[in-house]
Amino acid sequence: MRGGNRRRLGGMRIGLLLGMIGMLGLHGTALAQTPIVGGFEIRLLPGYTHEQLQGIDSIVGKIVGKNGVDVHYEIGVITKGPFRVGGEFSNAALRTAENDRQWLKEQTIQGHTFQIAYLKDQTLIISSNRGNRGVNFVTKAKDPGTLADLLLMTLSFTEKPAERK
Repeated sequence: MRGGNRRRLGGMRIGLLLGMIGMLGLHGTALAQTPIVGGFEIRLLPGYTHEQLQGIDSIVGKIVGKNGVDVHYEIGVITKGPFRVGGEFSNAALRTAENDRQWLKEQTIQGHTFQIAYLKDQTLIISSNRGNRGVNFVTKAKDPGTLADLLLMTLSFTEKPAERK
């Protein structure tokens, strides 16, 4: 088999594998989701747990995991206009000063856009909105493995599917 044909076949295998992973991700999420108050859920990796905390005017909690990792989150209402009060969502990833960031990325997954900022002090901020509410996840991510775990979990944050009757 010539080099060009081998590359094409390898590319087809990778494409097929990615397609299968995508199908598993879309159809296999309901069994492994962890519920979050307010009609949301998130898929946690092994070794991580969810703790609901008491908020005053927003939904707050944390994801606790291996090596002492704590991911704090806050879900608030999205309002129109420049003035924000407690309990209202403000996109923390976008609001971080450019001088404080190592990078800022944006990705849309299943119709939901995530803004992800990694700060010079190793703080990871992931912000997204769902309908009239938004969420900020904030934690320290000091090594690539922790960073990967946090991205995999927080990017699975979604609304619970409607109950079937």
